[in-house]
Amino acid sequence: MTKNKRNIVLTGMIAFLMIYPISANYSIGDSGDAVKQLQRQLTKAGCLVKADGKFNGATEEAVRKFQKNHHLAVDGIIGPNTYKALTGKSMQQNSSKKSMSCGNIKKVSLIQGIDDSKVKWRKTYKISTKVKGLVEEAQKCVGVPYRFGGTGLSGFDCSGFMQYIFNKKGITLPRAADEQFAYGKNISVNLLEPGDLVFFTTYEAGVSHSGMYLGDGYFISATTSQGVAIATLKDGYWHDRYLGARRVL
Repeated sequence: MTKNKRNIVLTGMIAFLMIYPISANYSIGDSGDAVKQLQRQLTKAGCLVKADGKFNGATEEAVRKFQKNHHLAVDGIIGPNTYKALTGKSMQQNSSKKSMSCGNIKKVSLIQGIDDSKVKWRKTYKISTKVKGLVEEAQKCVGVPYRFGGTGLSGFDCSGFMQYIFNKKGITLPRAADEQFAYGKNISVNLLEPGDLVFFTTYEAGVSHSGMYLGDGYFISATTSQGVAIATLKDGYWHDRYLGARRVL
């Protein structure tokens, strides 16, 4: 084994995920049938809002009113507590519920989703010290809020977060997610390693979200609802919207 190579078992990362569970909050920018159902519930609760499936400013105001009426934390976001009070049900984790936006994206024709028959998620990798540092630097940012156009610790959008982390290790990435998708070496999902960039389609066709692979089917990215957070590729929302990966290290 050379001094800049080592075998790393990502047990620490798995423990980290247990400390920071992935929940499915609803906030401005989300859309779909689930949002429409929540809007209907808000109206039933006396917080009138149009059930158009778009979580906009009017929906946020209705949520704030509901939260105030029910003595909940007033933030305009439908998190676990507000969801429970509104629907009477517990919010599921890793929910495939929403659309998330990130930067100016051009439309491209790509195969969407992961073919589970071709994937065997690995927990052990042989990676460089530089990649290990990249992963650790990214994990330090969990909880940093989302901010459209953000590129620093006061707030990130998805591609800004990737640019910030790689820049910390002396690597300059393009600014937008679709530009990042054209950068580096194309990697199949079965060959993913920690430090690889992963890409998704969200609110429109083509690349609209980027993140960094951590290992064992997990990745980290800046999301509109949770800020910087860790999520899974094994099932759910991101599994179904995965587009591809690039290796730049």
